[in-house]
Amino acid sequence: MSAWVRSGVLAGADELIAELGGDHIALRCEAGLEGAESADPDFPIPAAGVVRLLELAAAKRQCEAFGLLLSQKQDFTIFGPLWPLFRSASTVRELLQDLAEFFPVHTQGALAAIEKTPDGVALIYDLAAGVAPTHRQVIELGVGFVIGNLRRLQPNWRPSDVQLRHGPPKQLTWHRRILGENLQFNADRNAIFIDEKFLSHAFGSDEATSRRELTARFGAVRKILPRAFSTRAEIVVRGLLPFARCDLGAAARMMRLTPRTMQRRLAAEGTTFDQTLDKVRSDLAISYLLDSGLSAAAIAEILQFSETSALSRAFRRWFGVAPIEVRRRASDALRRFDQT
Repeated sequence: MSAWVRSGVLAGADELIAELGGDHIALRCEAGLEGAESADPDFPIPAAGVVRLLELAAAKRQCEAFGLLLSQKQDFTIFGPLWPLFRSASTVRELLQDLAEFFPVHTQGALAAIEKTPDGVALIYDLAAGVAPTHRQVIELGVGFVIGNLRRLQPNWRPSDVQLRHGPPKQLTWHRRILGENLQFNADRNAIFIDEKFLSHAFGSDEATSRRELTARFGAVRKILPRAFSTRAEIVVRGLLPFARCDLGAAARMMRLTPRTMQRRLAAEGTTFDQTLDKVRSDLAISYLLDSGLSAAAIAEILQFSETSALSRAFRRWFGVAPIEVRRRASDALRRFDQT
């Protein structure tokens, strides 16, 4: 299994599908998750299957907000073994730091990172490259989950801003209710902006001794995960692409390494910086084309291509077709589905 996630990530999914009048068993089979109804929430399942299930449920039950609605049925216990560590955090800041640092222990199908901002932090969330071409529902599940569970601490709290790579839905009612009013679609990243004051809000038990033990335990697990370093490199590349020059030197500086050391560590995991950059670019290119309303020129700029024609050439190399053809086929498929 190339990219997995704990089956607990689908907590509440079968019930929501049933509430919407669907057959969860049939949808699981169609998504390639037949036999994945294990009672063990720690059972690993394909991340791509989870993404397909969410997209199928949203489309077939005509529920654009499926991922958001599912997020409201879940709490931090879906993280299983990681939950005691999260619960030991004394503040929201510590919780978010733990979430970003130990997220690979939960799944290698998605990525999380924390970036400092002038007013607090931004929690960045993305699907790992190569898992699935369309990301809308799984991203909204993750973003809605974090915001919904933080609001349980302080019901009147709202993130100062929420950015989503994909385009807006036809109806924004659920998005505004769950995510807040400050929504930006067709953005250059998926991010939740959290103000400094709320970061200091009390969260868990502040059990210092158990926290040290849990941090050490999961730190050791994280270090031996396959492709642990290349996953960190992918996070850095995704963070640089929209905002700053993204080359080996810049990425190495972000990771506090020399370029030679970074290349050596990537080589030990069977890849290079150029391959990592190319993989992220191809993943973002197809995702933007399928999920966002951005023009090819805007996508080329975000991905740091010198011109749109350079993006088109790369796209043909990656997928064998021109970008405009991908959008045409997706539009035709959606139109046929709407007519059924």
